[in-house]
Amino acid sequence: MSLPNDRETKIYVAGLPWITKTEGLRNYFEQFGEIVYANVVCDRATKRSKGFGEAESTERACEDPNPTIDGRKASCKVAYLGARVHNNQSNRNGLVSMFSNSISYPK
Repeated sequence: MSLPNDRETKIYVAGLPWITKTEGLRNYFEQFGEIVYANVVCDRATKRSKGFGEAESTERACEDPNPTIDGRKASCKVAYLGARVHNNQSNRNGLVSMFSNSISYPK
């Protein structure tokens, strides 16, 4: 029997420690059920974590918006398709990006 918060959803995770790798993120979210996808964003040159990532898990994974992952408080937020940034602008994909104001797109 499926609970109301068992629906799979994408989760944005910020505030990860630099030591966290994709496997560590996956291990944390596995306690909430099957993980469809997990990724920690890393710098291409140094291969070091940029401190944020994403996962696809159940909504129950966001019941604690500030979980401790690898010894540091992180911030989990459900990613919504079509969400808007503060200035009512979306990026080209219709998704909110916390960096959308600093990225310029070629015209």
